[in-house]
Amino acid sequence: MHEWAIAMAVVSSVERWSMEKNLDVRRVFLSIPSLSMLEVELLLEAFNTIKKESKVCNAELEVRVRDQNLKCRSCGNIFTLNDIKEQLDPVLRDYGEENPLHIIPSLITAFAKCPKCGSHDLEVDSSIRVEGIEV
Repeated sequence: MHEWAIAMAVVSSVERWSMEKNLDVRRVFLSIPSLSMLEVELLLEAFNTIKKESKVCNAELEVRVRDQNLKCRSCGNIFTLNDIKEQLDPVLRDYGEENPLHIIPSLITAFAKCPKCGSHDLEVDSSIRVEGIEV
C-alpha cells in the first residue's frame, strides 16, 4: 500500500510546483529504485485516481525502475543489486513476495555485504525522484 502514499505525495508536490510556476503539467517522470519493490501498475492506478481531485488532473505519470545502487561505507565501492544477486537469492527464494526486503528495504544490510571488502556497512539509495516534468 506504499504506492498510494507515494502517489499522493507526487500529486501534492507536482500540484504545488505547478501552482507556484502557474503552469499546466502534462507529464511527470518518476524514478524508483528496484529495491523499493513498488508495483508500478498499482502506483499508476493510485496516481490516476488521486490526480482527479487536483490541479494536475490531466497529467500522465511515467515510472522508470532504476538499478539499485549501494555504496560501501568501509571501502567506498559502489555496486548494484545485480552484483550481489547470489547473496539475496536465498532470501527471495525462502520468503517469496513476503520477504523482509519487500517490507523494509533498508534491511538489505542484514543479508548482503560489499562484494569487494565484505563489509555490511552499506549505504542504500532508496530515493524516489521526480526526474522531470513536462508542461
